[in-house]
Amino acid sequence: MITISVGDAGLYAVAILLLFLTPGPVWVALTARCLQSGFSGGWPLALGVAVGDCLWPLLALLTLTQFAQIHAELLESLRFLAVAVFLMLGVQLIRAPVVAPE
Repeated sequence: MITISVGDAGLYAVAILLLFLTPGPVWVALTARCLQSGFSGGWPLALGVAVGDCLWPLLALLTLTQFAQIHAELLESLRFLAVAVFLMLGVQLIRAPVVAPE
């Protein structure tokens, strides 16, 4: 079980807020959408970004450890699936014709 103090959670929330306020591609997309179609076109994008910004850190805090403990056999089978995919890619790479660079 992961333990985090209230102070650490507050610092994390402030860091996420600062990251959210930093201009980036989402700001450009939101500005373009609002300039194109007004509030009615911009609010769904803003809501989706806000929900995503809240859910992603929450999932990161909860970690995948709990999922791994519950579904260990699924992860084991996925490991063997990954090995099969890499073997298939290797065979295809070996069998591919050699092409001279131009």
